[in-house]
Amino acid sequence: MTETGQKFLLFVLIGLMALPSGLCSAVFTVGGLGMLLDRDPVAQAVSGISLVGAAIGWIFCALVLIGARRLRRMPPTPTGSDQSPKPTDSPPP
Repeated sequence: MTETGQKFLLFVLIGLMALPSGLCSAVFTVGGLGMLLDRDPVAQAVSGISLVGAAIGWIFCALVLIGARRLRRMPPTPTGSDQSPKPTDSPPP
């Protein structure tokens, strides 16, 4: 597999790590906003906790996606024979 293919596969796998966090955050955001409009004080307190958890999930999701994007844009690294020292014109002492 080429280095570009490996980077793309790693990009997709890291992006999939953000999927559960994003889905849970979406559900908790909608539920938290719905309970926030309720008249019950217990539901309003639970909605605050739910929205804080959703915000943490959104932040985690964003950080994972930013990290995957940075990984995708990294310049290629030298591998194999490219890491060997370059020959010089003069003979060794």
